[in-house]
Amino acid sequence: MALAYEAGAALKDMEFVQFHPTGMVEPEEMDGRLVTEAVRGEGGRLYNAEGERYMERYSPEHMELDARDVVARANYREIREGRGTPDGAVFLDVSHRDPEYVRERLPNMVEQFAELGVDITKDPMKVSPTAHYGMGGIEVDPRNCATAVEGLYAVGESAAGVHGANRLGGNSLAETVVFGKILGEHLVDALDRLPYVPVDRAAAREHFAALGALRSGTGPAEAEELIHELRDLVWDHAGIVRTGEELREGIEGLRRVEDRVRGLQVRDASSDRPAQGLESALNLRAMLVAAEAVMRGALLREESRGAHHREDFPEESEAWRKNVLCARDGGGGMHLWTEPVAGVPERIQKALDEDYSLDYHYLE
Repeated sequence: MALAYEAGAALKDMEFVQFHPTGMVEPEEMDGRLVTEAVRGEGGRLYNAEGERYMERYSPEHMELDARDVVARANYREIREGRGTPDGAVFLDVSHRDPEYVRERLPNMVEQFAELGVDITKDPMKVSPTAHYGMGGIEVDPRNCATAVEGLYAVGESAAGVHGANRLGGNSLAETVVFGKILGEHLVDALDRLPYVPVDRAAAREHFAALGALRSGTGPAEAEELIHELRDLVWDHAGIVRTGEELREGIEGLRRVEDRVRGLQVRDASSDRPAQGLESALNLRAMLVAAEAVMRGALLREESRGAHHREDFPEESEAWRKNVLCARDGGGGMHLWTEPVAGVPERIQKALDEDYSLDYHYLE
């Protein structure tokens, strides 16, 4: 996304970030690893540290099977309001089901937790919400996957526009298959007509010189340290529940991180990954672009819709039924604007109106 943005393409709907309700919290190296929602689909129940099955308060009709954003916010609130475990988790329990049924239906989860010494047929799992998916991405023409930059195309998870404000589970794979085919068929006819763009040697020399300067930087901070700081900043200020005040503070925090990036010192090359330091530094720069787009889009959108929840604007607003886009302005800053949401084609609306059900077993 950052590469396309830097090349002149627009990003769209970056404020819509999906948080999976159940990620692992321990051990540290597995923090955030998904605990499939098939566990809840097979009857898994959520409890806080006080033993309360709290989804009765948040979604009495659907309980643990409500949409990801609803369950994720419920888990988040329980933890934030002091009813979680000391290490910031709630409990997901499927031990009331027959052990053989659990082993048959959830074999991966049984194995995943067994490696930690937890038998999920007998004991609950510690879980916490985790950042999972971005509905936003590069703006493309859905007819041919073209961006605003001639000759640059995007498909799959890097592109925006398919999932609206809240992706349904499994749809990212379908998106890749569908639009990969659309783009492939388009390029068969269009490739020969695309203009030849010679390499800009001056720009290439400038780019490699900048990489060389980065590798010889003498600043005090290392890329990995700043990446961890940036992740904490975005989680704290643009996480599951947002406010205008927190988002403004977060954007100010981004400026401070950017100031430190200018004096970045790349970690010495290692034998196993000789370019790891440079890779981390470039990743950090891309992460800063994405973080700013998420925060600025979330600040501009004064409503709650789908996976975007503003505590100071808790209701969905018809006036905000539009997309938020951003692109680089002439001075190198980030310019934001809005456009109306496109209408839903009749045949797609017909499919949406159908009554479909899902066997959660297949999510495992």
